[in-house]
Amino acid sequence: MNKTFFYASTVAFLLFLAIVSLGVSLAIIPLYVNKILQLSPLFVGIAIATESISTLCARAFAGRFSDLNGPKLAMLNGQFGILLAGLLFLVITLIDINQYTSFLILLISRVIMGVGSSLIFTSSGTWPIGLVGREHAGKIMSWVGIAMFIGLALGNYIGGILFYKLTLFYPALIMCLLPLLAIVIAVFIPKVAVHNDVASIKLSYAIKRVWKAGMGFALANTGYAAITSFLLLYFSSNGWDSQGPLALSLFGIGYVLSRVVLGKHADNMGIKATTISLLIESIGLILISLSFTPLISMIGSFLTGFGLSMVYPLLALPAIKSLPEKNIGMAISTYESCFDIGILLSGILGGILVSSLGYNILFIFTAICCLMSIFFSKLAYKQLTENNR
Repeated sequence: MNKTFFYASTVAFLLFLAIVSLGVSLAIIPLYVNKILQLSPLFVGIAIATESISTLCARAFAGRFSDLNGPKLAMLNGQFGILLAGLLFLVITLIDINQYTSFLILLISRVIMGVGSSLIFTSSGTWPIGLVGREHAGKIMSWVGIAMFIGLALGNYIGGILFYKLTLFYPALIMCLLPLLAIVIAVFIPKVAVHNDVASIKLSYAIKRVWKAGMGFALANTGYAAITSFLLLYFSSNGWDSQGPLALSLFGIGYVLSRVVLGKHADNMGIKATTISLLIESIGLILISLSFTPLISMIGSFLTGFGLSMVYPLLALPAIKSLPEKNIGMAISTYESCFDIGILLSGILGGILVSSLGYNILFIFTAICCLMSIFFSKLAYKQLTENNR
């Protein structure tokens, strides 16, 4: 058992490497589009939303691919996609082309990263759960979340610092080297058994079973999208450029702290903990929107991460247990597709809101989304209770 848990934690490390690469890109792409290409916040929203659309469209494919071919192969293909996306971004940092051509290549890179991310997100859940058993699903999803947001915190910070201190070449290089390392490590982790009859579950049925938890997850993640896409620009608009990377990292620190303290209890927590988490997240977003001082906004960023942290594993439980064990890949991919919906919603509407009404309104909007998430979370847990009768 100890050996399988070691392998399961190693899978979480593979996710960590991919997420650091993703975090670097999320930190520098809004700055690259707005500051270097001199394009409006609407284009920032398009760049972020493009990856979300790509990831969302690839979710069903990722779930079936993982169930039919095994999560190990899904992980290897996903890491290769992240590597290819990093190489494309590296290209536009090295050649001199006009702003719109650069933006087009950037969008192609985001599409590829979206497909790769979808495969990685799905396999990072199905692979370790396949190794240690579904009874540890809550714990595994907590590990996945810790790896994700340590990676985001580190990637966001590295991306922001390198953008201001050095050139774009170095963060782009990091985006390439990390998935390459992950591919090498993944080769040595054992495969898990693959079921031959997984096609019996249709996507429409999976959506019908998972949508309640998924909608709660989507609404909660609008706060994540607003912070990762617009917080640095928000700080810059207020003249707080030097404190922006720290504020972004505090979001990840709050997330990880909450998960480290509470994650081991994820299998036994329920709707009450989910509700409290969402209330904390909404308070954090409101504090950011007030923009009184950098410190208050930093506290808001920390609270947003702390509140959002446990929403992922707590809503993952009713989602995963809504389908048979052999369809765990489809359950996870369907649930996590709602993450992309949240990013898409916040990316498109965020760009519009910021362009027309300002950054403050964006953070107020996402706080309202978190409060709406409480309703859908209660529906998801009601369904879980009915299933257990």
